[in-house]
Amino acid sequence: MPTDTDTAPDTDTAPHTRIDIAVFDGFDELDVVGPLEVLRSAALLGAPLTVRLGSAHGSRIARGLFGLTIELDGDLGADADVLLIPGGGYQPPREHGVRAQIVDGTLGAAATDALQRGAVVAAVCSGAMVLANAGLLRGRPAITHRSAIGDLLALGARIRDVRVVDDGDVITCGGVTAGIDLALHLVARIAGEGIAELTARRMEHDRTSAVIGMTAVSTEAS
Repeated sequence: MPTDTDTAPDTDTAPHTRIDIAVFDGFDELDVVGPLEVLRSAALLGAPLTVRLGSAHGSRIARGLFGLTIELDGDLGADADVLLIPGGGYQPPREHGVRAQIVDGTLGAAATDALQRGAVVAAVCSGAMVLANAGLLRGRPAITHRSAIGDLLALGARIRDVRVVDDGDVITCGGVTAGIDLALHLVARIAGEGIAELTARRMEHDRTSAVIGMTAVSTEAS
């Protein structure tokens, strides 16, 4: 996956990036739909990427935290270049959601496998807790929803109080709406700032939130 956000690559010749969004019962709707709209909008504007909604459990339907039901495209693929994990349902009592995914362990294992094969893993909101409980954020800079920051710190992450944290092969972001900024940052990494900015304008989204990391582009003075 390209990491140079200073210039936009020739999207006719740039490598194609496959992004799988993991969807599970109890997901936060905006954590999934926000990045999905960003990424598919960018693809329509020429970004060389494909986005799928996938399951780590063989499911074909997932019901969100607020009742939205989504039909999935299939299972998570072993060939995805990016695995994006949403949040939702972390704070107890929740029968479904991130807390259940942590106990189950399947999605954490999928994230571990993705990193081992050289893919990028991104987590929106409390989706970072799936990574943290799988031991993937120990010693690494990260952020999550503010309600879970204490737990993230206890699991060994180095907290960075910004909207999006890019640590190369792992990207995390704050709560809910921060997933839009994370997805725009992914677009910038894949297709360059030009398409990322055009996508943000088409969505009438103000990119004013700070991003930190060795491949990050910030629209805010540090």
